[in-house]
Amino acid sequence: MESIECPICYTNAPTYVINCGSTVEHAVCDTCEVTMRMKEPATREGRVLKCPMCRVPEKVPGKRTSFSYEYELSMLYAPVRAPVRAAPAPRLRDPQDEWAAVAERIRDLPEVSRDRYIRMYPQIRPYFEPIYDPAVIDLVAPRPHRLAVEAAIAQAERQPFAAQVAPANQAAMRPPRPVDYHAFCQSGNREAGVCPTRGKTERKCSHPGCTKYVCRSCRQCLTH
Repeated sequence: MESIECPICYTNAPTYVINCGSTVEHAVCDTCEVTMRMKEPATREGRVLKCPMCRVPEKVPGKRTSFSYEYELSMLYAPVRAPVRAAPAPRLRDPQDEWAAVAERIRDLPEVSRDRYIRMYPQIRPYFEPIYDPAVIDLVAPRPHRLAVEAAIAQAERQPFAAQVAPANQAAMRPPRPVDYHAFCQSGNREAGVCPTRGKTERKCSHPGCTKYVCRSCRQCLTH
């Protein structure tokens, strides 16, 4: 052989001659032959090695060293190992969430059993207390006397209905007018059949001061 070192790794002696059909022997070491052969795809004729010098596949498939056969068989029969995954980080539980879960579990129990649990675990008492909502009822303001309530009802009944309703309440009793923030294109192109937009738009005319609804295609009214 012309060289005394492998042309791939420049370490070992080139002992394997690739049967690529070249007039000059292309040889590599056994280690590089196995490494390059294992990178080739497996076919019906085995792993066909391509010559690293002339890029020509082997002429005789299966003609290879016994070392490459042994290495490929060892890789086929090697046990499959599952990938090692890192354990998820432990979640820090909130004590309030745990007491809320306990309160939900005992909410449907009989009242006697529920009260027993509340006495045993005072932490769940706030989950069963009534919620104070000032918009619904004022628990602090004292209730008016019964006679004063009846007198106010009798006085209101003697007045006409228009006087019983306050002006602010009269405006609230009227149904609100529907506000439509969408309209068809008012640029003028729609009437001429030029506007391509068929539906309504909420975009205003891009001309300063114009309040007409103009689609994105027209952008401005024809009068500007």
